[in-house]
Amino acid sequence: MLVLTQSYVGNLMSLLAVRHIDQPYQSLEDVLDDDIKIVLVENTNLFQYFGIVKSGPLRELGDLLDSGRITFNTFSDVAHSMQTIVKDGSHILFDVNNNFENLLPNYFSRTGRCDFYTSKTLYATAYLGFIAQKNSLLIPELNKITGALVQSGLYYRWMKHEQANTTMCKHLPKIITVTTVLSLTNLWGMFAVLGGGLAMSVVVLVMERVVAGARDASGTSVGVPSIVACGSGGRVWCWCALVSKVAVVVVTGKCGSSGDVMVASTVVPE
Repeated sequence: MLVLTQSYVGNLMSLLAVRHIDQPYQSLEDVLDDDIKIVLVENTNLFQYFGIVKSGPLRELGDLLDSGRITFNTFSDVAHSMQTIVKDGSHILFDVNNNFENLLPNYFSRTGRCDFYTSKTLYATAYLGFIAQKNSLLIPELNKITGALVQSGLYYRWMKHEQANTTMCKHLPKIITVTTVLSLTNLWGMFAVLGGGLAMSVVVLVMERVVAGARDASGTSVGVPSIVACGSGGRVWCWCALVSKVAVVVVTGKCGSSGDVMVASTVVPE
């Protein structure tokens, strides 16, 4: 009983102290295979991919544009949708990664919480660039400058310093430790196991006293129901239990034709 109680307490403490964070949607395929609804931002460059691609997850997502599973938002409504229908788990937001670089840090700055995670898989490329006059002599030089900025990492470094808390909610752990106060609400199971064990002990004690009294009154052996099973050679082996006493006896005879387990009554000797 002590071992069972300690095992329950250990499992309870591990469940209370360590919590697993579920992150089921790590790719667009995971989303499409589920029935969850999808939020898309209207009139973005993602829609050109839906009309170009012939197969794959983007094609499947494009086929859902006219279904009731897609919710369209303007860019100004995305933050509100993220904090309501996305936060409650009924929708996911599919958008350009650069937008999340602003939305998630802003949310953390206001609330101090990381309630959202981003998928590991990327699907489309967003093009950013300078605008110049056609055939301008500045275009080759601008291409060199923008390429050098991206390749050197300066662009992403500037983005990081431009927006506060950009790294606070990236690479969220799936397992966290928490501090929980023990109370009757989360310890009732331990008391239930303890009470059940004590009740079983009382029942066994009463049975022992009843059987012992019957034996003392009759002075003979007491028949106890036993489970017997067919063995080799037409013999039947059985475990005959009398409360705390256990004996093994051999009952001669033939087994049943079906070979199933039978119930018999044996006599445990004094």
